[in-house]
Amino acid sequence: MSEERQRKMVGREVLRREDEWFLRGAGRFIDDLPEPRDVIHLGLVMSAEAHARILSIDATAALALPGVIDVLVGEDFVDLVQPIGPDIEIDGYHEARRRVVAVGKVRFVGETVAVVLAESAYVAQDAIELVEVAYESLPVVATATAARAADAPLIHDCLENNTLFESAFKTDRFEEIFAAADLVEEEEYRTGRVTGVPIEPRGVLAILDHLADSVTLWAPTQIPHIARTAIATAVGIAEPKLRVVAPSVGGGFGTKAQVSPEEYFAVALARKYGRPIKWIQDRREELLTNAHARTHIYKLEVAVNNDGVVQALRLDYTVDSGAYSTAPFGCTLETTGGARMIVGPYKIRNYAYDIRAMSTNTTPLGAYRGVAQPSCFMAIEGTMDRIGRRLGIDPAEVRRRNIVRPEDFPYTNIVGVLYDTGSYLESLEKALEMVDYEGFRQSQPEDRLVDGKYRGIGICNFTEVSGAGAVGWRARGLAKVAGFDSSLVKVEPDGKITVAVSHADAGQGHYTTFAQIAADALGARWEDVSIIEGDSSLTPYGTGTFASRGALTGGGAIIRAAEKVAAKMRRIAGEMMETDAGDIVLEDGRAEVTGVPGLGLSFAQVAETAYSMNNLALPEGEEYGLEATDYYNPPPVTMANAVHAIQVAVDPEDGRIEIERYVIVHDCGRVINPLIVEGQIHGAAAQGIGEALMEELVFDESGQLQNANLLDYLLPTSLDMPEIDIGHIETPTTHAVGGFKGIGEGGLIGAVGALPGAVADALAGLGVNINRVPLRPSYVLAKIHGAAGD
Repeated sequence: MSEERQRKMVGREVLRREDEWFLRGAGRFIDDLPEPRDVIHLGLVMSAEAHARILSIDATAALALPGVIDVLVGEDFVDLVQPIGPDIEIDGYHEARRRVVAVGKVRFVGETVAVVLAESAYVAQDAIELVEVAYESLPVVATATAARAADAPLIHDCLENNTLFESAFKTDRFEEIFAAADLVEEEEYRTGRVTGVPIEPRGVLAILDHLADSVTLWAPTQIPHIARTAIATAVGIAEPKLRVVAPSVGGGFGTKAQVSPEEYFAVALARKYGRPIKWIQDRREELLTNAHARTHIYKLEVAVNNDGVVQALRLDYTVDSGAYSTAPFGCTLETTGGARMIVGPYKIRNYAYDIRAMSTNTTPLGAYRGVAQPSCFMAIEGTMDRIGRRLGIDPAEVRRRNIVRPEDFPYTNIVGVLYDTGSYLESLEKALEMVDYEGFRQSQPEDRLVDGKYRGIGICNFTEVSGAGAVGWRARGLAKVAGFDSSLVKVEPDGKITVAVSHADAGQGHYTTFAQIAADALGARWEDVSIIEGDSSLTPYGTGTFASRGALTGGGAIIRAAEKVAAKMRRIAGEMMETDAGDIVLEDGRAEVTGVPGLGLSFAQVAETAYSMNNLALPEGEEYGLEATDYYNPPPVTMANAVHAIQVAVDPEDGRIEIERYVIVHDCGRVINPLIVEGQIHGAAAQGIGEALMEELVFDESGQLQNANLLDYLLPTSLDMPEIDIGHIETPTTHAVGGFKGIGEGGLIGAVGALPGAVADALAGLGVNINRVPLRPSYVLAKIHGAAGD
């Protein structure tokens, strides 16, 4: 197929077809679903203690409240739901599974200790306040550093030293090469704890089909198939008896890619009581109990020569994983992620790491947009800046001297990840040109003070892991994350196209972009393609939507399935027009004979024969119907890349940071829809700005979350967003079907990596060291005052 033909729809700016119904308020989110008769509403009694034994739970007053059906405690769920947790098979992992409702002991504030069942949501909320729980407080371990102390109290009896996971790696002759370098640059970097804060909190609606003895679970999940497998296993229901459906989803960002305790026990309770079960999360519950992320400590030692070329990198990396390892990704996701991704676009050939995930008495951590990439690139990019300052080499030049260059592709990095294509140097140069880096440097005074504010520039040059296949997930120990995705492509009897994909849309524009891909692969009209996803019973099995995998894995599966259907259509059309199938071209919903203008058939006419709706016979040996399914397992990793360049002004009077210029150059391989690509970049950059400048969930020493509300947990608004200039480079991957690479996480990664560097550059004249996020004004001002005092 020619490049011109391939790009008939792929590459075009097409308005998102889903926006019309969302903007008109026609989206069906979890709380918009019609409530069945006799629905039971759940209310969760959550622990007020971070670490304590449960002495007693008195539900007498709650049970006396009119409308309360029952109050269940942890012991009531022991026979209903097995202990839950990820299935991880990797050296160094130590399992500590949890109960969906605490039994005997609580390990973080917000852990469910009792479940109220009531006739209405209002009664359930009233009854929560009437349940009295008595605790015996236990010593609290609120940070990963505290968890590592020799005398730290154990959170789980089965864990030695509170360690959930630990691993080490070292290349040959590492110590010798490290010692031979001209100098060593050391730094410790820290990130604050954050969470996704989707506009729609979580919820469940479980409906029992009495006739078939099956359950339909409606939940705003990003992983319907993985969730079905996990829930069916824990609850003891056959997978064909459980259907998981994701309605419209008001944001996911990875926080809805965990399988939550409520999803398990909603199914169990629907079966136990024979009635529908509903629970809708409120914002406090969301901030307190949804998967948190980050809380990383990176200690880097980089051995470098006087020319700025890195000789060896040593990493000591600690992750605070919270009280439990969440399903399905667990504590190895962020821990192995940071260690494997930190080398990024650089030719670092000597590397050693010691990494660990610690259990603490805080909310469990899980997947969140970017996973460990924002923090690890903050660390390595911050170190590139430090090398430049120490050696008197411009930070951009330090990057040039260490980068993987065009002639190096295909390149395999030090931990075995293949970079088949990329534009690391080209993206860097284009971003520097767009932001006028040289002009800025030439006009920048040594003290960085211009018009009463300190002004600096930061760069984040990074790779973005996308579309990992089965081998990629096995390398991180995840045994029950399949890695493949799938698609069923069907030409219906009327010639219109139905495409079922194993993904679940959470705002990425799948109903538009997947239709663009299918239209080109099949030669159909875009408006004739309908997409079905987010339903475990209507779509073939697959991994789901997270980790920048939609375009690559979903798109690849669609292309492969569509090619099978297209080949069959050509054979049938060839028989109908008495010509060779190789002479048939599918385009614009028609099968045309090459070189014979006007001789052709519509898809509907071909479908009539395929479905035996006329007197024409199928070609000999051909089966009826026009559909095909494909299960596509992509490469272990496909690397996208980008560069963020940010100019900032720091106000010495109050520590506020103003973004004065923001440039992004990205390379996501073959661009499907430029409008959606830029939307993904802008949305992710907004989250990255929030993470870098203001967002942080703060726990005190007793494990109490201090800001479980949106007054104290600050999020960026439209007033905080700068204009962003975006440049595009396309280097299609040669190892994955379609040439696509991911785009979903890059905006966040680059913002968190570039903003600390920009502020550090602005304050370099004062000798201020910036090595953490968020960069709240109070923190920045304290740094300025400290430097002035010195």
